[in-house]
Amino acid sequence: MFLSVLDSILSSDGTIELWSTLICVGASIALGLLTVFLYRFYAKSEGISKSLPLTLLIMPILVTGVVYVSRIMGLSSTAARTTIGFAFAGVFAITRFRSIHMKPAELTFISISIVSGVVIGLGYVLIAAIFYLVIALLVVIAKVTNLTEPSDKEVTVKVTVPESLNYDDAFNDIMEEYTTKWNLKHVKTSDFGTMFELSYNITFKDLSKQKEFIDKIRERNGNLDINFWVKKYKED
Repeated sequence: MFLSVLDSILSSDGTIELWSTLICVGASIALGLLTVFLYRFYAKSEGISKSLPLTLLIMPILVTGVVYVSRIMGLSSTAARTTIGFAFAGVFAITRFRSIHMKPAELTFISISIVSGVVIGLGYVLIAAIFYLVIALLVVIAKVTNLTEPSDKEVTVKVTVPESLNYDDAFNDIMEEYTTKWNLKHVKTSDFGTMFELSYNITFKDLSKQKEFIDKIRERNGNLDINFWVKKYKED
């Protein structure tokens, strides 16, 4: 029987049919596998979590099962079944990742798994597939074009200076010479107030002159510590 994109494959009278159950289970497994491959493709240059791929594989199946079973239990309201699915997924995610520092991208992939499971559990397999393909296409485009990644020229610099140095404009001339834009992010005291740690966000004009830039800073701060973080590789 042909279904429109907006049709649910589940019967409206609440009965459970084997073919619709198999389609929902198969679709949740397929989207779970695709989510794992999509995550591995996106995160391969930054490091892949050991446990997250298994979570992304299982989550759509679990959520689909919960939403589907709620139908068997007699919850005819779509809103009620959706709420149960999201509640279950939320409890699972909080329990699993409450003490783990996760990147926003990893949370995004978990959200994709949860939403996919809920939509499939409600029987809207075609809608889930269409929206998933759109999301996958956007992820691939963002990764291939480096759309969401900062430039290699964008750097966070932490400079230690003695308390006797007026840091307000101590490095302005150096910043203007070697960077296209810069701003003082924050100031922190250290060594019982005898030192200041200045954090700058800067964008280099020419990456080949980083050594010259560091040498100029060292001359100005008395050869104290200077730390660099390239934003592209810095942990969120």
